Amino acid sequence: MPKIVDRRLMQDTILDAAMRTFARKGYHAATIGDVALEAGLGKGTIYLYFKSKEAMTEAMADRHFTALSERWIDDGECATLDDFLGSLKSLADIPAEHARFIPVFFEIFGPSFASQAFAARVESFFDRLGRHFAARIAGLQDKGEIAPHHDSASLGRALAAMLDGLILHRGLFAISAKRQKAMIVEVMRLFENGLRPKQASPS
Repeated sequence: MPKIVDRRLMQDTILDAAMRTFARKGYHAATIGDVALEAGLGKGTIYLYFKSKEAMTEAMADRHFTALSERWIDDGECATLDDFLGSLKSLADIPAEHARFIPVFFEIFGPSFASQAFAARVESFFDRLGRHFAARIAGLQDKGEIAPHHDSASLGRALAAMLDGLILHRGLFAISAKRQKAMIVEVMRLFENGLRPKQASPS
């Protein structure tokens, strides 16, 4: 009886091996054969799942942004401004291993940004994240947690860009965990002071 292969599991195995290979050898120097060796598979098996290194890269990007969507967008409800700021703080405070991956990410995916289709795929993620934040902001405005004069759509997209910037700087410039936490605290304090409705002065 032929062996039944879980296609999704095999794709993930190959992509994990490819990521390790690219991190070790560099994206441009690595070959499909190197990935096959790392995965313990034949080159022919790799080609059954990915026709080229570029197709593998696109699959990596899709998997990466799907994982980010699950973590950043499907993160539960925020009943108060404190809940929302706590969620943003958690997203910005990435573990050290994630920070070390960021330079590798840019070596792997950097050339792909020349492709309009790839750039649009990345942009669509941040647009969705901005809309997610905007919906949270609008909901908190309805509850009186955030001042009503803020434009939720613009602020939501700006928050997505800010969060991305904090994370990128942590990885690209080897910012220490201690310094990163201090930066996040100051940014969240700034947002809290700017977003919370001003209390009316006593008459």
